[in-house]
Parts: sequence; structure tokens; C-alpha cells
Amino acid sequence: MKTTAILNLKGGVGKTVTAINMAAILAGDHNRRVLVIDADSQCNTTEFLSPARDGTPNTLADLLLMPELAGSPGGYEDYISASNVDGVDLLPASDELMDLDLSTLKSGVTSAGVLRSLLEACVEDDVYDNVLIDCPPAFNAASAAALVAADEVLIPVKLDAFSLQGMANLLKQVANMREINPRLRVAGLLPTMWYMDPLIIQAEGTLREKSGLHVYGPIRRSDKVNAMTFAQEPLRIYSPRSAAGIDYRAFVLEWMGGAKK
Repeated sequence: MKTTAILNLKGGVGKTVTAINMAAILAGDHNRRVLVIDADSQCNTTEFLSPARDGTPNTLADLLLMPELAGSPGGYEDYISASNVDGVDLLPASDELMDLDLSTLKSGVTSAGVLRSLLEACVEDDVYDNVLIDCPPAFNAASAAALVAADEVLIPVKLDAFSLQGMANLLKQVANMREINPRLRVAGLLPTMWYMDPLIIQAEGTLREKSGLHVYGPIRRSDKVNAMTFAQEPLRIYSPRSAAGIDYRAFVLEWMGGAKK
């Protein structure tokens, strides 16, 4: 089982869209058993994948508020339910995640190891092939728990000055988390909302030349991305031939090849 945290401290770069479409492609095109964990208090992934939640009332916030479970895996069925995408399960978010900042982690109210314990139980029972964690645009208790549990970090990046300037801080946080989780690696950078423009092309070139990280083929800007959120269908179903739909399938194939530095 491979666990991938999808993270960028900048909002609006396509983390949620990437998590949803990766999950749908892995399950639908590649027959992978996928778990998506929504670690963002905005709950967009939860609302997309489970708009009418009649199942388990437990959320990631409930899990993180039980630090006594760290090191005692089990009971993951109480937190995970099927989504509305075939082959994809969901550990949902709630707005209670907003109240869990790093001070609660340091005080022992929450434990960064609880999520890792839950995923270790999933490994033991061979439940999933891939876990994708949609992280918030902040370094808080939920994102810390995600990085403790993850094998790798995928960084969607919008090719503008603000996103590029924040990259150093993000990579510093990932490097710091390696002291707790030595296996954590950066899978690479995924340019999103790409379009033909000299500045965009120049920014992508700069990433490839100077970041020292693998840069995946970009995801082109497409109106179908916004439309899919209204339809509550991933691009694989809603618009597989759209530019973004084609690019996400190509990206997943590249990512499955394991290219990383």
C-alpha cells in the first residue's frame, strides 16, 4: 500500500481536484483499491465523494482526538465508508479539523501517530492499494498527521509567483517531518491550470531546471474542472476527453511509474 499526501500550503492550486481524479482513475482504469482521506476542514472532498453521508458519523477529527489509539491499530471500519465513486472509500473531514492546530498536537490533545496506526491496520488486513490524503493549505495538526502517515508528498502547483515563492517553506516543512517519518519523500511537482502563455512556460521551465524535483506533465486549464464539481462526477466519468481529463490520466500513468528524486 502506498500513501500519498497531496499538499501545498498555498490554496487554490488544485489539491482536491487532483485527489478526486487520481482516485477515480486509479480505481476505474487500473483496478486499484483506493482510500481517500479528507484532511481539510473545508470538507470539499468529503462533500464531493459523499454528498449525503448516511453511514459512519466518525471523521478524521474524531480519530485525531483519540491520541490513546496511537500504536494500537484497529477499528478503521468505524471511520471509513464507501464513496459515490466505484472502488473508492472515504475517511471524511469535518469542520472540527479547524480547531485542531499544532498547539493541540504539542499538548497531547491530538496525536500525529493515530492516522499512521489506522493505516498500518489497513496494511495488515490488505485492504487498499493506494491511499490519497487531501491536505489543507496550512501546516496544522491534520497535515502533520498526514505527513507522519505518508510515504510520499505530491505537490500540485499553480504556475504563478505566489505559489513558486512558497515552495521553499513547504519543502522545509517536509524535510522537518522526515525526523519523525524518515521514509517520507517528495514524489514531485504537478503543475496545474496550465495554459499557453510565455510566463507560464517560463515558470514551468524554471521548476524543471531549478527545483531539483521531478516535475510531472502539466494539467491543462479546463472549464470542465469547475463543471465536474457541480455534477459531482470525476473527469473520468464527466468529461474524459477534456484537456484536464486526458492530462490527469497521463499524469497517473507517469506517477505510477515511480519517477521521483
